[in-house]
Order: sequence, then C-alpha cells, then structure tokens
Amino acid sequence: MEPSLRHLPKRLLPHRRRSALWALALTAACGLFVAPSSSAQNSPPAAFTAAPAASAAAAHCQVRLPGGLTADVTAAGARLADPAAASGRLMLAFRSNGHQYLVPADAAARAGTAGLAAYDTTALAQQHCGGAAFAPARTRGATGAGSYTMARLTVHLVNPEGQPAFQGLVFLIGADHTTYADQLFGVTRGSFKIAVPAGHYEAVYVDGSHITVAPEVAVADGTALTMDARTATHTIPVPATPRAAQLTNTELSLYRSDGTPSGDAAGPVLQLQQMGSAPSGITLNTTDPVRHGRFEAVATFDLASPAGAPEPYAYHVADAFDHLPGSYPDRVSPSSLATVTRTYSAPAGASGIDLLVDNVTPVWAATAGVQTTTGFEFLTPGTVRTEYYSSPAGLNWRTQVEDEQTFTTLTGADTRYLPGTRTAETWEGGVPHPGGQSDRGTGAVYCAACASADTMVFAIGPDGDSTPGTLGTGFDQTDSVSLSRDGELLATGSDGLFETSAPVPTGRADYRLEEHSVRGGGTLSPRTDTVWSFTADPGHGPALPSRVHCAGPVDSCAPLPLLYASLDAGGDVQHQLAPGRNTVHLTVTRQQFATGPAVSGARLQVSYDGGSTWQPLHLTGTGGSYRADLTVPAAAEGGTVSFQLAAWDSQGSRIDQVLPSAYRVR
Repeated sequence: MEPSLRHLPKRLLPHRRRSALWALALTAACGLFVAPSSSAQNSPPAAFTAAPAASAAAAHCQVRLPGGLTADVTAAGARLADPAAASGRLMLAFRSNGHQYLVPADAAARAGTAGLAAYDTTALAQQHCGGAAFAPARTRGATGAGSYTMARLTVHLVNPEGQPAFQGLVFLIGADHTTYADQLFGVTRGSFKIAVPAGHYEAVYVDGSHITVAPEVAVADGTALTMDARTATHTIPVPATPRAAQLTNTELSLYRSDGTPSGDAAGPVLQLQQMGSAPSGITLNTTDPVRHGRFEAVATFDLASPAGAPEPYAYHVADAFDHLPGSYPDRVSPSSLATVTRTYSAPAGASGIDLLVDNVTPVWAATAGVQTTTGFEFLTPGTVRTEYYSSPAGLNWRTQVEDEQTFTTLTGADTRYLPGTRTAETWEGGVPHPGGQSDRGTGAVYCAACASADTMVFAIGPDGDSTPGTLGTGFDQTDSVSLSRDGELLATGSDGLFETSAPVPTGRADYRLEEHSVRGGGTLSPRTDTVWSFTADPGHGPALPSRVHCAGPVDSCAPLPLLYASLDAGGDVQHQLAPGRNTVHLTVTRQQFATGPAVSGARLQVSYDGGSTWQPLHLTGTGGSYRADLTVPAAAEGGTVSFQLAAWDSQGSRIDQVLPSAYRVR
C-alpha cells in the first residue's frame, strides 16, 4: 500500500535574482532562511541562517581590470568574465599574502609589483562589493607549533640576456609549511633580500615567457640563491593529435604543498592560461623531484576539430610531472585516449551559447578542496561531438556547462578518464530536478543532506540533469523551501537548499522538507515541486569520508535518508517527444552514505493538458530503477508533457515530485 502524504501550509517569499556560477570548488550560493512569524507556534520557531563560512564562499563580485577586462571574483579564485576578451593573451593567476591577482603576462612583465595593484582582484572586490569575503582562506594554524629561527635570504635574478634582471616577478613558497610563506616580489635591481623562517622553500621566477623554478631551496641564515632565466630553455609543445585539430586553450599550473591537508588545499602557486590558437611560448628549466612535501606541474591543452567538420570532435589533453623534465610529450598516442560521446542538449533551442569549462586538478589537491580551471570553450546548444581525453590517472576532471538560455549552470561529477574506455555523456538531459554531488573519491564534495545533533545542512541544487552526481543551479529563478518536524513548521526561505543550514531539536522525529523552484528560462520545465518525507535522528549515522564536507557551520555531520528522483523520457536534444510510443526511465536513489532499505515502491502519472488531468503509467522494475511506456496522443502535438511521481521505502523515506511541461511534443 502506498503511504499517505500529509499536506502542510506553504509560504512563498519574494523572488530574488541570482548571478551566474562558473565554478564549484566547494563554493556555492547561500540561502538565508527565516521562520514566518505568522505561523501558529507555541514558541517562536528557530531561524534558518547561512553559515558564516558559507556566506564568504558565496560572495561574488565582478570587477574591472585595466584594458577593459572584467573578472568574476569569489573566495575560490578570480577568472575572466568574458574569456574571449583576452583571446590570445597569456593570463597570469597567482596569490600573494592572502590576495589573488589576475594579470596579463605582458602587463606583469612591464610593471613588476609596483604597478600590479590594479590587478589585485581581492582588493578590487572588497572595494566595490564590500567586506573581506573575497580573500582566499588561509589556515595560519597549519604552520606548525614551536619556535623557529629567522634567516636572511638573498635572491639574485639573471634575465634571458644574461644581465641582472630589472623586471619580472618572484614567488616564494614555504615547502615545510605551505600556508606560512606565500609571497610575491617585484624585481627592480637584479636582486632582493628578505628574512624568512629557516627551512625549505620553492622559488619561481617569471620573466616574460621564461619560467625558472627552484622547487626546493634549503634556507639558512645568509643563504644566497641565483635564478638564471637562461636555464629556462625547454618548451612544452602543443601535442600532435591523431586527427587534425586546432588549439583553443593552453594552461600550465605549478603546485607546491608541504603535504598536509591545508597545504594541499592551497591551490596552484602559479597558473598561466591562454586562449586561442597560438602556442604559449613558455619555456622552463629542469629540476629534480622534491624530498619535502609535494611538487606537481600540470599542462593542459584543448583542441577542436576544424571548422565545418561534418562530425565535430575535440581533444582534452593533460600531462602531470613531479618535477620539470628536460622534454615533454609532443604527440598524443591513440592508446592513451578515453572516448566520450557528448551531447549538449538545447531545451531552449539551438541558438545562443553554452560555456564549457574544464577543471583539471591533481587528485591530492582536489580531495583537499581545490578545483583548477584550465580551459574555456563556447559551444552552440544542441552540439553533439566526440571528445577524446588523455591524462594520467592522478588527475581529476570536473566539467561545467553553463547554458545562457536556460540560465542554468551544471557541474559534473569528478571523473578520471581511463585509456581505452568509451562512454557517453548528455548535459541537460532528462527533466531538471533537485540533487547533489556524488563522492567519486577524487575530489572534495558537499554532502547534499546531512545533520549534526542539532543542525541540518543542505547542498541540494534545484536543477540537476539525468546524469548522477551532476549539480544544477539556476541563476534566474526562485527556490522557496520549508522544513517541518512532526507536523510543526520550523522555517521557510526563498533561496533554496544550496548551502543552507537550520537548527533542529535533538532526537528522532518525522521531517518534511519542501522545495518549489520557479524558473525564468523558457516554457519547458517552468517549475519543479518536490516534497521529501523522512524519519531521522540528526547527527546519528555513518561517518563521512574526510573529503565529503558538511555544507554549514558544523564540524561533523551524518547523512540524512533523503530520496532523489531522476526522470528521463528520452527526448531529442531540444527536449521534444514525438507522438506515439515513448519510454520513460525513473531512477530513485538515496542520499549517498545514508543507510536504509531499498526503495520499495513508486508511482508515475502523465498529463498532456498542463496538469488538468492525470493518467497513471504502469511501472516495471524494482529497487529504484523503473521504466514505463507511454503513448503520446497525436492531439498533443504542439503541446507539452507533464509528470507527477512518488517513491518510497519501508521506513518512511519518500519523495513526491511534480514536473510540469517537462517535454514539448513535436
């Protein structure tokens, strides 16, 4: 028998427009929940609030750089708002003393540090948007306990012509305690002196396209270090691909960590990125492997098939090195490739643009919370192409697709592409629905629905697609939510469940969580209404892996037994169904790491008149995997198909969902 569903009053709060999210590296848009004072309660309900850390992570500001460039700034980093505006220019991204910079390499070479204040995206964001939320987090406590001895270090710089350097930049990073020393110096007189705690350091000297790295320097009092740009003679060539392809992006990231979690989470010391078909021209010296902590250099290349290719294709090539070698791969072996057939759906039509963003990060940094953006590409919605991936197993890929027509950003699950494998990926496939990230073991993620003993924390995106682990967030919609406990309304809000938290009483109880998403991105899927019912004793449950984080102000949390539903009727790239017989697939999963029985039942209904009347569909399957046949009547041509579903288990966990106008009938 299907369990009964209780209905409680809902309250919608005012609409608030969101801005676009281009990356998710443990960052998210925060919601602020307030409990309605008009609710009938014996005592005032608790207020939902965003965690302070979440508020900082969500801060977003667009700033203007010299030369007309604009940058989007968050605590996770800064990137160009319009990558095409800097096509063909090498961009230098780095951090110094808690501030992040985004500078064209040619400007950096001319200005040194004296003229880089205009490229300090942290200071610009704080000036224009207020607050200190844009500075990258720095864990001073990770520098170690005990005393240390200061040592005088002199650094001599020799330019590519063999003369004392009068321009360029030097980065100094502590290899014993990564978060202790992370400094930038401008070269003006061929050398500089500094006092630092004695120990091991990495130094990086940038002079134009010459990058000279000393990955492990033992510094005692009086140490002198000479860095000679003439030793940077090794070019990283654009690798030849099995089929002819044009270069669209090049990128180089240098990582240095002391090997601790906080050091691993520091991100790249230096990142150089260039859009366009011209090679970067970067040259490097050679180095030995380090003995203290970690060093890794990651080079990526994105290439696309020639214009007009009847069947488009692309190559995504990445190489990683634990030291700087004397030569680099100059071609891609076919046996090293993973083949992915990718469909970029176009629910709003095949006009406009999709923005494809690749993040390629060493697994050890990704599991600590780092995601490094390495490439941008603009695509026409509706594109279907073959994409080849070549990378070592130690790199994690996290792909994002932003659809400017539906105002949706999709962040895919962490992936390691293995040589010889063949897979298919569909972006924006199926019907938009709430869901969260999946832990794949190679990158840090948020638990979508977890709780400590007195706080529930959520990181549920309202607009996921049919691929498990894809997180979807809309930036032109309202996501009204409410939470009830044993029939008593606790709180409501208008910013969804994407990184929000709420205090709850301790002890076991029955909960009801609702989310009502109203979208502004077209006629298809104008809204999604979801109700979760579950029984929980907050804070009690399996422990989470260290790379899975609580999306709120708690140090530890346990998963809640929420169910998630995904529905896909197999429409075309524009989410259209043909009249006649079609097949619907319904997949129901439980919050990852939560315990509970298998899904024991489901119900699915269809409507061809906008929800005025509903027809039951016969489901086959068990345990959360179901399918049903439906016959779209010819009379529905030009209209839409809506769905209504429910699924449950034997211990009270249930999901109810209404998906109006999910597909168009062509």
